[in-house]
Amino acid sequence: MPQLEFSEVHSYISSAIGISVPVVLKSYGEVIDILASLDTGASNCLFERKHGELLNLDIEAGDRRTFELRPEVLRLTVMWLNSKCSISPFESRVYFFADERINKNLLGRAGWLDRIRLGLIDHDGELYLSAYD
Repeated sequence: MPQLEFSEVHSYISSAIGISVPVVLKSYGEVIDILASLDTGASNCLFERKHGELLNLDIEAGDRRTFELRPEVLRLTVMWLNSKCSISPFESRVYFFADERINKNLLGRAGWLDRIRLGLIDHDGELYLSAYD
């Protein structure tokens, strides 16, 4: 039987709505800690607009400006550059909601889930994570 190894373990409350993981967003010397929901149905990584603004990103500029954003999920560092994401070595796009009333942070398939190894035992409230190599 194949064996999987993981570098990080995260416990969560299995009775809670959704599975949230701590994320550290870093950009141009600014650092913020947030919780983001693991969302296997989300195509992309989406963050609240206010987080982008706290990182001094011009949300309306979109791809026309270069931004450096480094989120860290359970000690796995991800780097977003010009809205492209990279954990040794991969790239993807991430997005911030334009509508400030949307208060969700989602780690989606493109740019995060497709770059990691994930193990989940929901009954025990345990999430296992490693960079995909």
